[in-house]
Amino acid sequence: MQKISLFGIYPSTTVIWSWQYRGLDAEVDPVTAGGLLLTDPDRGGDGSYGIDAIIGRRNGVRITGLFPAGEGIPGNVNPDTGVPYTGDNQVRRQGVADGPQLSTSGLQFALADGSYSNVFHASFLSPPIDLDFHSVSPFPEGPIPPNSEPAVTFAAQIIALVA
Repeated sequence: MQKISLFGIYPSTTVIWSWQYRGLDAEVDPVTAGGLLLTDPDRGGDGSYGIDAIIGRRNGVRITGLFPAGEGIPGNVNPDTGVPYTGDNQVRRQGVADGPQLSTSGLQFALADGSYSNVFHASFLSPPIDLDFHSVSPFPEGPIPPNSEPAVTFAAQIIALVA
């Protein structure tokens, strides 16, 4: 059975999450974002939920939708190799195996002002932290202006299960 919602047509079970993130250093690069995520019901049983839809705002700008998993947002490219960093649009519940809620690929979305964001867990840093790569036209490669990559704290909580 399928249902039709504000977000379109989705499988019969949808998990609704409230999410947010904030910059760790508001004086250097203030960033706040939040809204709702719609995910699958952890079909693989591994604790990862595939994100099907997103609504919300980043720094007051409306999020227009997910950027496709497996692709890299404009400018999110390793400047040394030219290889794009791709997102996976997955989220995990807090406290699952004491791991992060986001992967190193992360959640990617487009904004109404033509910019993009990829919020991800930088497990390769010491200590590991969450980062928000924000890509702005003319989309230079890497975290050079006008792009930015502030450290953030990301949190998401399940608020409803719709069957």
